[in-house]
Amino acid sequence: MNKERYLSTGEFAKLAGTTKHTLFYYDEIGLFSPEFKEEKTGYRYYSYAQLEAFEVIYTLRDLGVSLEEIKGYMQKRSPRKLLGLLEEEEQIIGEKIKRLRRAKEWVQDKKRIIQIGLERKTGEIFIQNEPERYLLCRKADVLDDKVWAKEVGNLYDYCVEHGIKSPYSIGYRQELTNIRKEIYDAYSVFYEVLDKRPRKIQCIVKEAGKYIGVYHKGSWQEFGETYRKILAFADEYGLEIGEYFYEDSILDSLTLEEEKDYITKISCKVVE
Repeated sequence: MNKERYLSTGEFAKLAGTTKHTLFYYDEIGLFSPEFKEEKTGYRYYSYAQLEAFEVIYTLRDLGVSLEEIKGYMQKRSPRKLLGLLEEEEQIIGEKIKRLRRAKEWVQDKKRIIQIGLERKTGEIFIQNEPERYLLCRKADVLDDKVWAKEVGNLYDYCVEHGIKSPYSIGYRQELTNIRKEIYDAYSVFYEVLDKRPRKIQCIVKEAGKYIGVYHKGSWQEFGETYRKILAFADEYGLEIGEYFYEDSILDSLTLEEEKDYITKISCKVVE
């Protein structure tokens, strides 16, 4: 054997852009073996011509094709077989791209929500136009932490099952009649907020329009003062407000350690 016409494992690995360990493993599983092995030393030698075959393996591996599928293809190569393999991978890549796009949208939306929490002044009345949104609502008629935790968990499971991933935290709906009676803990309805209407899933439409509210800083036990401020403002300026208040967490335990620093958007639709 003229060794000048062959490459050592290290030399081949360097030219192929891989590692010696990978070449040893591929040889072990019968996927890609050196052209020549010395019996006495066990040294492996590869030919320059094998670089092209390794490039095929490298390309298919980079596309996510399993080693088992690559091995089957390399043992019996044909244009039609490669075409079929590539068509399968094209479908898989397409699905990955869709998932990555959804993940990117979620990250961008979450960044936007956090930025709102950092920039908005707390404790001040705001009146602003809001777009139509969609609420996946659930009820828990018993004020028991275990019951609520179970029902919230069920809502999360439902969203996962239907491929729904909202950037918003769980929100809570309060009835105006209770708020006017200064009952601030009569929780029964909670929801997941969606910016786009989900297909074939029942949801409640939160109407677009003008909303009055406050970005509250602190725990939910301190909401009373904020609710009184909103009602006083609405009465002073003759604003008719809708039958529900919405409590939406902007900054919570995901971003903050202490409840006293939490930011919650409390709002209600202005009837026009």
